[in-house]
Amino acid sequence: MAKYRTAIIACGNIARVHARAWLNVPGTPVEIGAIADSHPDALREFGEFHNVPAERRYRDYREMLEKERPDFVDVCSWHGMHAEMVVATAARRPRAILCQKPMALSMGDADRMVVACERNGVKLFIAFQRPHHATWLKARDLIREGAIGKVIQVVCDDGGNLLNTNSHNIRLALFLMGEPRAEWVMGAVERTTERMERGFPAEDAALGVVGCDNGATILIMGALKLAHRLGQGARVIGTEGMMELDTGRPPADQWRTDGDQWQPEGSSAKYNDEWGSVRYLNATTGGWKSVEAKWHDAWAHQAWEAYEWAEGRLKDPISDARNGYAAQEIMMALYESARRKQRIELPLRTRVNPLAYAVEHGELPVEWPGPYEVRARIVRGEGMTWGDGGQ
Repeated sequence: MAKYRTAIIACGNIARVHARAWLNVPGTPVEIGAIADSHPDALREFGEFHNVPAERRYRDYREMLEKERPDFVDVCSWHGMHAEMVVATAARRPRAILCQKPMALSMGDADRMVVACERNGVKLFIAFQRPHHATWLKARDLIREGAIGKVIQVVCDDGGNLLNTNSHNIRLALFLMGEPRAEWVMGAVERTTERMERGFPAEDAALGVVGCDNGATILIMGALKLAHRLGQGARVIGTEGMMELDTGRPPADQWRTDGDQWQPEGSSAKYNDEWGSVRYLNATTGGWKSVEAKWHDAWAHQAWEAYEWAEGRLKDPISDARNGYAAQEIMMALYESARRKQRIELPLRTRVNPLAYAVEHGELPVEWPGPYEVRARIVRGEGMTWGDGGQ
């Protein structure tokens, strides 16, 4: 019998990935004890696929928390609901909360989440899974050992908006460098259209530089249409070499099925089956050298850390909220730098989302009016409603 029970809020695509992660922790010490989603089809499909009894499926996540009192709670909703759901969950005092990235939409919301968890003695994890790739863990160790000398810069470059895809890369950059403190941020954004992402204003492209207290910088490039995009990964430049990190997945015809669950984005298991790749070079490698490590599900490794923390065997998990908060502050500072047209010293004092503020106050006039949602394909039903925001 499993030692702990986890409850999942929002039963969309990412929830399926998180569920596999809990069930893939070695020894299966955690079971899916209850689920909640305001959309009846999502709730039913997820419950049937993961054998969650009908009486443990809830339309109201607060009712679930009150009745079930789970050990862990997994918040898999969209960005805009993270703060509300984490604060409500913390009030019920589970052992830990695992919240999907990014942490929130603003620093004010991130602060609310941290305070609620600290006040109630609840551990908060922010789910940036990719630092948990086996090869990326080894890459961090190689950097610590001096394989490429002292890190000068980490380059991040992906095609999506900042809060979605490049949030992963910013988190990766901090992880690889041993979690340095960001001291300042200078950035620019382009928003020529009324682009929305999960119901919230998003930029068309972004560019930023972060100065860290270890003397290194992070270069952030978002959706700049470069010929050789790095994607989900980074390039680490050191005084004595260079390292490149990337990700890969099995071909589509090998993806595991989600059964009868609605899957407009394709199999959710492609995320569980993802791998990280690493290569580096220095004066002694004779060219690029690949880093090898035994593969594991990065999401399961993240869930395992939450379990190990609950057991008292781990003090500083990779996905601790402090690290998610640091990535959040860099993103918000980049937006604020673009809004104020100046370098921003950290800690950031602006508590609202600076991009949304600029849009609301007409500081970023668009050339082609008309809001459009880049995630429209994952909206359920004839009414095209967002429901509870489940991913």
